[in-house]
Amino acid sequence: MCKYIIVCGGVVSGVGKGISVASIGMLLNLRGQNVHPLKLDGYLNVSASTLAPREHGEVFLCDDGSETDLDLGSYERIIGTPVSSRNILTNGTLYKELLMEEENGKYLGQSIQIIPHITNKIQDRLVQLGKDADIVICEIGGTIGDLESGPYLEAIRQFKQKNWNDVLIILVAPILWIPTIKEFKTKPLQNSVKELQSYGLQPEILLCRTDREIPPKLLDKIANLTNVPREAVFDAPDVESIYQVPIEFYNRHIDDLIADKLHLKRNGCRIHKYRELVEKYIENADMPKITIGVVGKYDNQEAYLSLKEALYHAAVANEVKVEIRWINSKELEQAKDMRGVWKYFEDINGVIVPGGFDSRGVEGKIRAIKYVREKRIPFLGICLGLQCAVIEIAKNLCALEDANSVEFNKDAKNPVVHFVEGQENIKKKSGTMRLGAYECELEKDTIAYDLYKKKLISERHRHRYEVNAEYTSILSNKGFNVSGVNPDTKLIEIMELNRNVHPFFIGTQAHPEFKSRLSLPAPLFEGLVKASMLHKSNNSASPITT
Repeated sequence: MCKYIIVCGGVVSGVGKGISVASIGMLLNLRGQNVHPLKLDGYLNVSASTLAPREHGEVFLCDDGSETDLDLGSYERIIGTPVSSRNILTNGTLYKELLMEEENGKYLGQSIQIIPHITNKIQDRLVQLGKDADIVICEIGGTIGDLESGPYLEAIRQFKQKNWNDVLIILVAPILWIPTIKEFKTKPLQNSVKELQSYGLQPEILLCRTDREIPPKLLDKIANLTNVPREAVFDAPDVESIYQVPIEFYNRHIDDLIADKLHLKRNGCRIHKYRELVEKYIENADMPKITIGVVGKYDNQEAYLSLKEALYHAAVANEVKVEIRWINSKELEQAKDMRGVWKYFEDINGVIVPGGFDSRGVEGKIRAIKYVREKRIPFLGICLGLQCAVIEIAKNLCALEDANSVEFNKDAKNPVVHFVEGQENIKKKSGTMRLGAYECELEKDTIAYDLYKKKLISERHRHRYEVNAEYTSILSNKGFNVSGVNPDTKLIEIMELNRNVHPFFIGTQAHPEFKSRLSLPAPLFEGLVKASMLHKSNNSASPITT
């Protein structure tokens, strides 16, 4: 039978449950186990698609088109198992499914209740996911004690009762350091354990989060007061990079303890290559550095989480440190002229204009693209970034002064960006865009082909608008060419400036950041980093230094 690991969080949200799930999953995966993650989320949203990125962080996109919580991105990047709609369950999904079944007559004569109807559905998802896995690692979103998490905890209690030796409960909670009195406080963590016990669940492993070294006696105290054996109480300190967390867990033998508790084979953990890769990057103080500007419209950096990670992956592959400079596109709009834009790009070696929705900050993105095009700074446009590049070049090189996207001006005389066919009259907002993985056929002798090194690729998409193919000949006359199209629909996927016009200027309608991995960086990001290194070298009096 499949084994199950349930990870809960205590005291505060954002304590590191998702990274803990991913790190444990990676270690077990390296031990030869087939690991599938699952997120149980208390939101009543059916999907993450309508949540504001500036508040909730990015919407992570799966191959099947599912728009999910950003934690699934951490699962996929670190564990290495592709995720889909099977790997997340929200309260909204549960209740919607249940009510649709009720309307179709499935529960005639029954009173529909949280117990057993909702709790049974939660357990059914665990069982179904477990059919294809050796281990399911399940994260319960939020914090122990949240009202909306109650049904999940009750379902887990029932599931644990039925599968006593096959379900392991882990609690992640902080030990608080109080600066005013310079003391650690464990009471909030103890109360979280008691709160979990009130649901009939006893944590079997504690991961004690901290921003500093913890005295061993403090962990002894926690073990004594929480009824968790001392050998199952671990410190989980802050680290420089999330990719160090699996190494820290490995060093503490957390995976060995889990293997013993779940009666798994004591296979070795093949972590050595991974550890060498991470430690080489973290510990190399002499590694050269470049600065990449990200011209975004959301103040919350978590809205660009996958993009940050993709840059990190590309940096590791190129043995260079990447510093990200966040540039608010709204501020670029407020500059009186292009001179006011220049100051934001001082010492910038490369620029990314990422995706987004609505017109806010778009003019700032267009100004940024004009600057990097004219100054020949390496550029990567993603989704809206490509569309803004098309508008900028159409206006400033092709003399189409009224060029625009119908997203921003539905009556534009030159709609160089328009609706994807079939999207024009859609009113519903959730799950209705062009979503998921689509193929792209690349033209030879292009930047894109040189980076991907093959003709047919697949990347994930999340958009409602596309480049208007009627304008491609006009754009091509100025050196801005289509280098990738979807082989079935002929939708434009990638465009780039001729290399004799600009050394690295490329835009994609897709989101390559979602498929980037530490051991397999996204080709477009790797290309941007390489071009940025060359740009810095060519524009410095001396070679790249720290």
